[in-house]
Amino acid sequence: MKAVKSISKLFSGRKPDESNMVISSPGQVTHNFHVHPDPETGALIGLPDQWMKILSNALTPEDLKKNPEQAVQALKTFFQVNKHQSPKHLYDEEQPVEDQPISEELKPPLPPKAQKDPVTDVSRRVEVPSPKDKVEDTRHGPNTNTTVLRKRGDPSQNSEDVMTQMRRICNPNDPNKRFEKSKEVGSGASGTVYTALDKESGNRVAIKEIDVTKQPKKELILNEIKVMKGFNHKNLVNFLDAYVVGDHLWVVMELLQGGPLTDVVTETVMREEQIATVCKEVLQAIHFLHSKGIIHRDIKSDNVLLGIDGSVKVTDFGFCANVQGDEKRTTMVGTPYWMAPEVVTRKQYGAKVDIWSLGIMAIEMIAGEPPYLQEAPLRALYLIATTGRPEIPDWHKLSREFQDFLDRCLQESVDARFSAAQLLEHPFLKKAVATRSLIPLIKEAQRVLHKEI
Repeated sequence: MKAVKSISKLFSGRKPDESNMVISSPGQVTHNFHVHPDPETGALIGLPDQWMKILSNALTPEDLKKNPEQAVQALKTFFQVNKHQSPKHLYDEEQPVEDQPISEELKPPLPPKAQKDPVTDVSRRVEVPSPKDKVEDTRHGPNTNTTVLRKRGDPSQNSEDVMTQMRRICNPNDPNKRFEKSKEVGSGASGTVYTALDKESGNRVAIKEIDVTKQPKKELILNEIKVMKGFNHKNLVNFLDAYVVGDHLWVVMELLQGGPLTDVVTETVMREEQIATVCKEVLQAIHFLHSKGIIHRDIKSDNVLLGIDGSVKVTDFGFCANVQGDEKRTTMVGTPYWMAPEVVTRKQYGAKVDIWSLGIMAIEMIAGEPPYLQEAPLRALYLIATTGRPEIPDWHKLSREFQDFLDRCLQESVDARFSAAQLLEHPFLKKAVATRSLIPLIKEAQRVLHKEI
């Protein structure tokens, strides 16, 4: 303390007892490690022992020696999963993560796997015969309404502020008087989804009920409502209404009884023209969002819903980000296996992260699961950061158009990666057929999974 007072006296020119000096805690502390691989063992020198233990369990000495920087970045990404105790997504508030407790057992949940036949132990993904009748879709022009999303990191975006905004934009009436909930059709970290009867219109709807008190990122919920309420497009799930009931939020949406695309990719075999159809429909949604300055940031089969008529719609807008022009983001969000390399390596990124995720989703439609799903999560992140375009099953069986389409989506170089507008002009999408061609796949997946349509 004497030393502190002496220093204060030197700089202030006043007596120590007149300085009234206050020493605050350090802010925005970061730990800078000078990391380099041991030339003989490949171990990274300069990292805390706990970090090295986790890295050594997931990666080989050769991995660490060859790509030390990517290994550390993958580990930081892995830390984010544990930091927020989120089983499904990653977040990053651009704060230090080095001091967070680490769980070596933590793994993000895996999408549903194709079931195995107990006798032959082969995948139950089945090929569905092509329907004889093909009916063209009816196209509707997009609504040009826009919305402005507050950027994450805004200091005013606290819990109380979010709840105030939520009540302001939601319907103040009691939804129990209008809707009669029937059965639960899905649940996850973000809430529980029910089917319900709209007693005013007589239509069946989907209601997503969210316990707001259990959500660590309440602004993500607000984000989702703003996107759904502000935009209308035939390839986006239509928003109907929203209500705040106590600490719960009810988001009322159109009901897509065909279920998620995940059911189809895990339980059936899709032909190229059907994959092209889904890619085209999803790209139309992505292009629309990008034209409004919105990045989805979580494109995957779980977030593509199908109608019983074969319609294809993108949902789950909680991770959308608002960007203007060539503005870049640094916040790390999304689901690990679908993440673009620039997100995993924590670089600035733009709208083309959605294009990479679309390419990974196309691989899902080929193979039934995304690349690296069977790898430990940390190794999967490392491989995304270092491999570039992942190995694609049955590559030689794909048409040249499909191969080129995947190449354009999965370019590690963001500049070389196509935009949504460019991909909509790609020859592969000329293979797309009417969305009604997806109906047999939807019905087969529902039959295998014992779901009612």
